[in-house]
Amino acid sequence: MESDVAGTLRSSQIFGSLEPAHLNKLIAIATAMAWPAGGQIFREGEPDDKLYLIVEGLVALEIHVPNRGRVTIQTIGPDEILGWSSFVPEVEKKTASARALQPTYAVTIDAARLVEACEQDHDLGYRAYRAIAHVIASRLKATRLQLLDMFAVGERT
Repeated sequence: MESDVAGTLRSSQIFGSLEPAHLNKLIAIATAMAWPAGGQIFREGEPDDKLYLIVEGLVALEIHVPNRGRVTIQTIGPDEILGWSSFVPEVEKKTASARALQPTYAVTIDAARLVEACEQDHDLGYRAYRAIAHVIASRLKATRLQLLDMFAVGERT
């Protein structure tokens, strides 16, 4: 299973450009996991302790909306990250839920150990935080577009 994890991290867009020594640090704290279609990956409000690199499958990122129930705010696919907030120590609980829409395979990384590795190796920390910043920026852009779609009433004159 470690070779699957190593190969996945080496070939991923987000981690593939890391130096071999940095990749080896990630491999040491990573685990492969799988969920069936409909499987709950994590729930909103749970401890925020893992970063997920989706390898195969499709995941719904969902929030609970009062009087509406579960609402999908984004779908995450292969070579995308779930749980980026676990990499920010100030965020202690998941801000959304994640559910597999298809059979899903992912590599999970222990967030506390990743933060510790980044504190010990500032070059790794810079590269990791830069990669996570890219994920956050992409999510904010997607959210902005969703909000524009939701609140667009018609053409301006």
